[in-house]
Amino acid sequence: MTKPAATIFCLSLALGAAGAPRAAAEAGLTAAPALNAPMGARSAAMGQAFAAVPGSAESLNYNPGALAFTPGSNIFASYLSGFDYTGHGFMAAPLKFGAFVFTPGYLYFNGGSMNLNLSDGTTGKVTAEDDRTAYASGAWRPVKRLGLGATLKHTRIVLAETASASALNYDFGALYVLDGGLSLGASYMNSGGGFKFEEKADPAPAVRRLGAAYRLELTPPNLLDPSTDLVFCEVLFTADWAGIYRERGYYQAGAELKMGMPMNLTLDLRAGYLLGRAAEGMTFGLGLGRDKWTFGYSLGAAKEINPRQQASLGYKFN
Repeated sequence: MTKPAATIFCLSLALGAAGAPRAAAEAGLTAAPALNAPMGARSAAMGQAFAAVPGSAESLNYNPGALAFTPGSNIFASYLSGFDYTGHGFMAAPLKFGAFVFTPGYLYFNGGSMNLNLSDGTTGKVTAEDDRTAYASGAWRPVKRLGLGATLKHTRIVLAETASASALNYDFGALYVLDGGLSLGASYMNSGGGFKFEEKADPAPAVRRLGAAYRLELTPPNLLDPSTDLVFCEVLFTADWAGIYRERGYYQAGAELKMGMPMNLTLDLRAGYLLGRAAEGMTFGLGLGRDKWTFGYSLGAAKEINPRQQASLGYKFN
């Protein structure tokens, strides 16, 4: 690892360690877990190992510094069918202005319905939880290889249509690209205030991420049959560590095989694995691209509960 890359990682780890104690509440209790939902079919299919992947709108939920490598302005939308039939929706629009990228975004979570039976006699079926988050993110490349980013987000939570709370939170991240296809990323997500429903605030689900990604281009004439219709082929390997507030750290890894074909068609095959998770394990997915459009699908194999499925759609303006 080069000296600049090591410096960036040390600074990022110090930032995460300094920010972790800011949220004060009982151990293991956090609000707004939807802020850490794996939004985006590509990242979800790759085992959520996405902290060091540059240039994707999905990076808004993993590492805002990676957004600095966005190749051009685009818009992205994704819907996740979660555990117990909950639903998440996400939209982001990275807008590139030279070395600066501004990304507005929006996330919502619907926790399904529940029967309400209050002590005052109020009964009925209500939405169990409704979360809404608005993002404003900025990313910048001070030098060619380095991306720095920060995000401000406002979240409002409504529980059973009777209690609500809101908070401002912040994300910080850095991504460094080395020679030979290797990139390193670090981020601290969901720093800031907690969600106060009554007297004591529940902290936001702060998480520190460290990741590495390695991209290898395969030249079809050398490694594949030159008579096939492949225009290019490359493989991306990723690995992350995620430390969630007041929980032990977790590891995840993923891979993506990208194949380019005639007529501007691309096909991506993806897989990943989340280690040590009680409810998650293997992940799978695919991606299709044609001209300026991209489509992605992911499936997360769950243990004893219905699996997560997600579909994403993207459009590149330039």
